[in-house]
Amino acid sequence: MNELVFEVTQESDGGYCAECLTESIFTQADTWPVLRDNVRGAVQGVLL
Repeated sequence: MNELVFEVTQESDGGYCAECLTESIFTQADTWPVLRDNVRGAVQGVLL
């Protein structure tokens, strides 16, 4: 795994979705700070 590239979109309900374009990782959250934490946790889960 060389590089993880995420596409982040804001949903119509105000939440956020992050989808990795280079690996099978997807997460979502209601706020930007929580999304960042969720992405970090998801990446750690894939790497461990």
